[in-house]
Amino acid sequence: MRTLITNILFSLPIFILCCGCTKQQNPTKSFEKDESLDNIESVPNWLKLNVEEILFSDSINVWVPSNNFQTSSLIKVPRFPRKFTKAEFEKNESLKDFEINPLDPGIALELSGVRNEQVSAQIAMGAKADLSNISVEINNLVSENNDIFKKENIEIRYVKYVPVQKARSEYVWSAKLEDVVGEEVSGTMTPFVVADALIEMDTVDVPAYRAQPVWFTFHIPKNSKPGTYNGDIVITSKKDTLYKHHIKLHILNPQLPDVKDYKFHLDLWLNPSAIAGYYNMEHWSDTHWKMISKYMEDYASRGGKNVTTVITHEPWHKPWVNNTTISQSFYGYKSMVKWIKTTDGKWEFDYSVFDKYVSLAHKAGITGAINAYSMTPFLTKQKIHYLDKEDNKQKIIEIDVEDSIYKELWTSFLISFKNHLKHKGWLEKTYLGFDEKSDEVMRIIYGIIENSAPEFLEKTVIAGHPGATKFAENLSISYTFFPLQSHEKEATVPVIPTIEERKKNNRLTTFYLCGAPDHPNTLTYSPAIESRLIPWLALKYNTDGYLRWAYNNWTDDPYKKPVFFHNPGDDNYVYPGKNGPVSSIRWELLKEGIEDYELFRLAKQNSLIPIEQLNEAVEFATRNQDGRYKKTDDMVKARNLILTDE
Repeated sequence: MRTLITNILFSLPIFILCCGCTKQQNPTKSFEKDESLDNIESVPNWLKLNVEEILFSDSINVWVPSNNFQTSSLIKVPRFPRKFTKAEFEKNESLKDFEINPLDPGIALELSGVRNEQVSAQIAMGAKADLSNISVEINNLVSENNDIFKKENIEIRYVKYVPVQKARSEYVWSAKLEDVVGEEVSGTMTPFVVADALIEMDTVDVPAYRAQPVWFTFHIPKNSKPGTYNGDIVITSKKDTLYKHHIKLHILNPQLPDVKDYKFHLDLWLNPSAIAGYYNMEHWSDTHWKMISKYMEDYASRGGKNVTTVITHEPWHKPWVNNTTISQSFYGYKSMVKWIKTTDGKWEFDYSVFDKYVSLAHKAGITGAINAYSMTPFLTKQKIHYLDKEDNKQKIIEIDVEDSIYKELWTSFLISFKNHLKHKGWLEKTYLGFDEKSDEVMRIIYGIIENSAPEFLEKTVIAGHPGATKFAENLSISYTFFPLQSHEKEATVPVIPTIEERKKNNRLTTFYLCGAPDHPNTLTYSPAIESRLIPWLALKYNTDGYLRWAYNNWTDDPYKKPVFFHNPGDDNYVYPGKNGPVSSIRWELLKEGIEDYELFRLAKQNSLIPIEQLNEAVEFATRNQDGRYKKTDDMVKARNLILTDE
């Protein structure tokens, strides 16, 4: 065996790595309080005139996006709003949500939610002159029975605008920018920015002729007493009150389960290497582990189920310039398993990082499957990084699934991995992960699994074509194959019967979005409402949940240079902050869509609402999946249909 492996190794390309050959990262770039909320250096006068035309006051202007506090979070406020013509309204009625109207001081802003959920809303402000040192506050809300909704349960953040940029993927396969953007991208699309990141700041400066949204998230405790709670939004500058408006929070009787008990299957791929790279931390150092923990806790707070682990270096690679390949993300993925070739030609594996990562995820509340990526890379040949004990140097061996050495290496790994997982008590919950692989490749791999670790034959998670159902215990189907989508006719098996059959056999099925389709999606410049409707699509098509390939794959400066290879937002839901994750509008609305899913599930499970009414709710929520033309009222109608008094 040693002679065979040695001969094959010498016949394949091997690359030696030295300590000084690693890519040097830039120093940490974290959002700081005094940084601009749009990074725009200058604004042309014609654009200022556009904004001036819609401002109704010579002092501070305050309005509610969508003109309804309950739906105000469902649009992204253009940084440079504009007025509309009658013809534009006739062509697209949803533009009414972007009209700017003064608030009636005698009418309260009203918002409702159920116990143990969060609900978001926003206001926007602007003026013809600069506004400095602006602070927005809400104190305790009080009910008629003198019950208190504490201000500590109200999170107030300021919306930051990020650049909208073209990406390589647009020219190859993904959604084209012009087919996605709508009114939310700066209105006029000049400058090209969109509202996304949610920044915690004590005060904010608002430059003249720009809209500045303020994002409120009300976290309703499960022990809250139902009722109407009253209070005020107060806007001040240097302790002088500039604006004040009454609000009402209606807390309804239903109660959602704790996040850890959500049934919605949320599967996002968290990348610890992006954390190390962005924060300029040594991989697997104490500081790195502490920061990883913060991001894991954030993912778990949305109901994240799975632990995404990496068992080889760079399982997601793509062709690059000069006939090279590169990770499809800026910082790549460092293996959590150390591969070692001993002096007698055998293979050993160090699982210490893998073990710590999984244990940390469990501690954070991510207690579902452990998904291990990957026995085969995304689009290229596989490069196995290993330590050669013969000379104590790091090397790379490039292999393909059809190479005999591929079978030798992976047989050794699978036997070792299986035994290690048995020892840890994790074998039953560990799955081998594959991303968009052909049937031909999967058959070869399954043959290797069957002969080395047959325990994994029914423990595979696959994202891709619906035809992969024959291999996958956990299958995530690209939404592009669903009814009325771009690749529906290319599906080797129809999606809906596949989902139904898997449901009968208790096999997990989700769907995923990436750079496609155009709509719905959660790119930074996708209409905000599309993030909220994603969990409703799981209800419509009876899937168990939703997958996306990246939770935090950033560039070295995602606030100013969001593109590495893919459309902005395709590869991140959150942003890096100085002390941990910075949320986004997309991330908050996805959470609130999952809450809708859980509310629907409880109503259906307990037979509280007729099935016809539940179906009507799904129809309202999903009847138009292009958010550029979807009215925000659709989501309110859907939500109201699944609310009960119990």
